[in-house]
Amino acid sequence: MIVCGYNEITKNLGNATFIDTGFPDDRENFVWGDPADPNVLKQAGIDNEDTIIIATEDDTKNIYITLLARELNPWINIGVILKKQENVEKARRAGANNVMVESVIIGKEILNALLNPKVAELISQVMFSESSNIYAFTLPEQYVNKKLKNTDIRRRVGTVIAIKRGKKILKNPGANTVLKKGDVLIFFRK
Repeated sequence: MIVCGYNEITKNLGNATFIDTGFPDDRENFVWGDPADPNVLKQAGIDNEDTIIIATEDDTKNIYITLLARELNPWINIGVILKKQENVEKARRAGANNVMVESVIIGKEILNALLNPKVAELISQVMFSESSNIYAFTLPEQYVNKKLKNTDIRRRVGTVIAIKRGKKILKNPGANTVLKKGDVLIFFRK
């Protein structure tokens, strides 16, 4: 996983390669540079990564990095953390799979911890586990109207555990499930 921006939100994201222009001296897996530079993203290994979290302090820069990441690796799962709600749709149009607003993340985490500590602990284990991960991406055009079993999706990305189709969630889709334009595949990978 690559993380663009080293800050209070991202610093605990486990075994990631961070890209930024400033970092603590004791940090391993760090690429010094501007994450908006395609050469720096390549140096960090974007060609071979499956996930990138983009969370610099500048929403405009985050959206630009999203465009670059999608261009450099069409299969990468892109998560973007923004400061302003009004930029969410721009990040989605730029190619982000998941977009979150910093204040909403913090608010939900506080609420979960106060109202249901067991749920908050489970979410934390899933999000910060280094052995297994859950990802999502919008179905690429070449798979539209194909059965799941007739694609190389499982080999390329992992086990599909659900498909978000509009407002519906199709849990545990079977091999004969026909994929539709706009589907968001949710998958598990160890």
